Amino acid sequence: MKINFPYGDSSLDLNVPESNLLRVLDRKEMAGLSDEVGAIRESLENPIGDDPLSDKVGEGDEIVVIVDDNTRPCPDKLLLSPLLERLRGAGVDTDDISIVIAYGLHPPLNKKGQIDLLGEDIVEGYRIVNHDPGDTERLGETSKGVPIEVNKEVLEADFRISTGLIEPHFFAGFSGGRKSIMPGVSGREAIYGNHGYEMIEDTHSRPGELEDNPIYRDSIEHADRADLNFILNVLLDDRDEIIGAVAGDPIEAHLEGVRMERERVVSKVERGADIVITTNSGAPLDLNLYQTVKGIYHASLAAKDGGIILVASECGEGIGPESFLSLHERADGPEEVKEIIRNEEPIGVQWENQLLARVREKNDIYLRSSLDDESVENMMMEPVGTLKDGLRRAMEEMGRDCDIIAVPEGPMVIPEVS
Repeated sequence: MKINFPYGDSSLDLNVPESNLLRVLDRKEMAGLSDEVGAIRESLENPIGDDPLSDKVGEGDEIVVIVDDNTRPCPDKLLLSPLLERLRGAGVDTDDISIVIAYGLHPPLNKKGQIDLLGEDIVEGYRIVNHDPGDTERLGETSKGVPIEVNKEVLEADFRISTGLIEPHFFAGFSGGRKSIMPGVSGREAIYGNHGYEMIEDTHSRPGELEDNPIYRDSIEHADRADLNFILNVLLDDRDEIIGAVAGDPIEAHLEGVRMERERVVSKVERGADIVITTNSGAPLDLNLYQTVKGIYHASLAAKDGGIILVASECGEGIGPESFLSLHERADGPEEVKEIIRNEEPIGVQWENQLLARVREKNDIYLRSSLDDESVENMMMEPVGTLKDGLRRAMEEMGRDCDIIAVPEGPMVIPEVS
C-alpha cells in the first residue's frame, strides 16, 4: 500500500506491505467552516460558562489580550478582529487594549515578525508587548511547589483574555486554555518548575490526558492566580482552516474544545506495532529535530516495547537549540541523559531531551532527514537515507512477519492501544 508522508514543504511516498500493515492512524476529516469569522463572532456571542464580554468589560477598563507566538499556527489575524471589535463595542478604548505575545522561553519577534503574526493593522493600531520571562511578578507557589511568576503587564490589567489553538500536546495533554499563562507569560523559574524532571517523568504527562496530568493541573493553578478571565480558542484542520471555535470561561470553554478535538484526533488500534512509521507533519513543524520529538513521542504510544520508530522529518534548520544537542552529547545512553537532568536541572531545554530519552529507553529510532549522520547518531538515533531503506532495515531487525502502523501526521494524532 502506498502511503504519503509529509516532509518539509513536500512529501514522501512509501510502499508498505499490506500483509504487515496493521493500521494507518489519521485524524478524522472535518471540513473547514465556510464562514470562519462568523463562527468566531458566534462563539463570542454565546460564551461557554460565562457572560458575554459586553457584560464584563466597559469604558475605562484596561484590557490585555494574550496571543500565541509564531511557533503555533493559531490564526490570530482572524481571531483578533472580531474580538477587538467586541471590546470596542463594549466601550473599551483602543488605547486601553494591549496585546501581549506569549513567548514562554522562545526568542521574541521583531516588528516585521509581529506584522507577519498579527497583521499590520493590529501592530500599527494597538500596543504590542513582547513577553519577557525575566520581567515577572512572583505570586507564591502552586500546590506542587512550583513558583508562580507572571508577566507584570498582564497582572496590572483589569481584564485578561487569551486566544489560542487546541491541539494535542505531547506532555501537557492539549494546548490552548491555561497554556497562554503557563508557559506563555510566565517566568523562567516557573516554567522550569512546571516542566521539571518529576513532572515530565509522570506517566500521566502525555498527549490527550488532562485529568491526572500534573503539568495540566499545575498550569491551571498558574492561570487561576494570574486571574485569566476569558478565552477564545479554535480548532484547525490539516489546511489550518478553522473547524471549531469556543469562547468563555478558561476551563469550561477549553474543556468543550478539547472534547471536540479528542473526537477527531484519538485513533484506536487493537495492539502496538513492531514498527511505527511517522513524521512531524511536515513544514513548519519539522523545521528541526527539537520540534520533531513531538511526532516521535506520539509514535511511541503505538509502538511495542523493543519496537522501532521510523520517522521522516526534514530538519532543514538543523538540530535546534544548542543545549538540546549538547546535553545528549554528554551522555552514553538515554538513562544517563535522564540522570544528568535529574542531577543538574534546570538545564537547557531539558524536557525535550528527557522525553526523547524516554522513547529511546523503549524504542530504537530511525531518522530520515537532511541532517548529517554524525548529528543524528549524537542524538541516539540511526540515520537512514530513504524511508524505503529505513523500512527495509527495520523489517530485517523485527522480522518479515512484523506488524506495522503508519501515522502520517505524527504530532496531530493520539494513538490509543486498546
